[in-house]
Amino acid sequence: MFIGVKTKILLTVLAIVLLFTIFSLVYFPSLQGRALHANYKSEVQNQAKTIALGASIALSEQNFKGLKTAMDFVKENEELRFVTLIQKDTIWNADSTSYKVEDNAMVTFPEANTYSSDLVSSDSLIITKAPFRTSIMDGEIMLGVSTNSINSRQKKIRMTALLISGAIFLVGMLIGLWLSRNISHPVQALRKAAKRVGEGDLTSEVKSSSKDEIGELAIAFNNMVKDIKKLSDLTLVQEKEKQQLLATQNEALEKQVEERTAELRHSLENLQAAQAQLVQAEKMASLGELTAGIAHEIQNPLNFVNNFSEVNTELLAELEEELKNGNQEEVKQLIQDLKDNETKIVHHGKRADTIVKNMLQHSRTSSTGVKEPTDINALADEYLRLAYHGLRAKNKSFNATLKTDYDETVGKINILSQDVGRVILNLLTNAFYVVNEKREMNFEGYEPTVSVSTKKMNDIVEIRVNDNGNGIPQKVLDKIFQPFFTTKPTGQGTGLGLSLSYDIITKGHGGELKAETKEGEGTTFVIQLPYKS
Repeated sequence: MFIGVKTKILLTVLAIVLLFTIFSLVYFPSLQGRALHANYKSEVQNQAKTIALGASIALSEQNFKGLKTAMDFVKENEELRFVTLIQKDTIWNADSTSYKVEDNAMVTFPEANTYSSDLVSSDSLIITKAPFRTSIMDGEIMLGVSTNSINSRQKKIRMTALLISGAIFLVGMLIGLWLSRNISHPVQALRKAAKRVGEGDLTSEVKSSSKDEIGELAIAFNNMVKDIKKLSDLTLVQEKEKQQLLATQNEALEKQVEERTAELRHSLENLQAAQAQLVQAEKMASLGELTAGIAHEIQNPLNFVNNFSEVNTELLAELEEELKNGNQEEVKQLIQDLKDNETKIVHHGKRADTIVKNMLQHSRTSSTGVKEPTDINALADEYLRLAYHGLRAKNKSFNATLKTDYDETVGKINILSQDVGRVILNLLTNAFYVVNEKREMNFEGYEPTVSVSTKKMNDIVEIRVNDNGNGIPQKVLDKIFQPFFTTKPTGQGTGLGLSLSYDIITKGHGGELKAETKEGEGTTFVIQLPYKS
């Protein structure tokens, strides 16, 4: 909460004035009242002692008229309420073994009233006693005086204190107002000027005619503002010079940036071209693997077709000879053999036709970019054979155990079959490569094994490609999906196979591709594809 200087000064003066007022109005009258009361009581006590002294002398001389004179000493006091001479009588019991002292009033003024010796002082009456002793008797003078005069004087003191307190309060507040005006107004003017300077107005000045510290502060503030204005003007000039220099440098930098941008654009185009070439090389490498496998797959039925065609040619020659000889039984047997061979030729021809149609179907699906329901089990099994025969076509000495475990409940899934087939082919090619690499190390009892399995898991299909090669070191595992990273010797890999596969699965199909490995025991690549991608 903001409290101004003027308010603080007024509150401070008010607090001081209130303290003086409270002192003047409460403490001082109370102190004066107690002093008056004590003095008055002392005066009454002295009067009682004086009467007791006069009574003692009169009784010693047996001058009872003197006793009356002693008591008349206080009768002219307007505040006197009573004065009594009390005799102390000692009364013994019958056998004189004990006694008691009784108080008896001998003389009382006014005579019409009697007063007990047990009376005590109150707010309206002061009771005092003065003892005396003579040869005739012992006694005491009890004097009762009203406090009306004291109370009246106390009222006058309180009234005077009230007037003085009011005067002090009024003077104090006037002084407070004068101080707040003479202090707060210059301070507020200084505050407003400082605020305007803070907002950027360097022409503000504080006008103050006071010849005190505040006036000196105003002069110092005005000098400071003038110095700030000078510095500001100088800074503006320097800023303009800097702006001009920056504009010149910016022009030069823009030219350099344009030149560098052109160079970078050219380098980027070269890099993109090189990258496209590498991607194409990787695709061609995959295509080479695929072509080798397809060639091997087609070669088998073509060999059967060729072999049975040659056999049929020989059978036709034998049939012609048997017809000339008229051997009908042999002719029938030869015709039956020809039919059987033709059936086999048709069967293997359809097998080759199926392979070609499947490849064309994959090609059409990828080229249109439209996902179609695909039998994932058939796709995985087909690319397993193509990858295996592709490697066998390159290395006749290579053999491996193929294991499959397909979940028949998987059914069909919407994918780009050629893209996913390329991923499966790449993973299988890598698997055959590592098991062949380990085979060539001549481990005793080692049998290269590659397995493919599928499994339906809620809304996804999981494809696992496993090998029993050497596994992947942990420091390499973190990098295998990075572009251009490869562990193969120079010339045997572009480092894009797993990177492209990762993009196809994750970006193209919204799935996941990960690797699970154990050094020395093998690696499993796991593909997870959602049914709705």
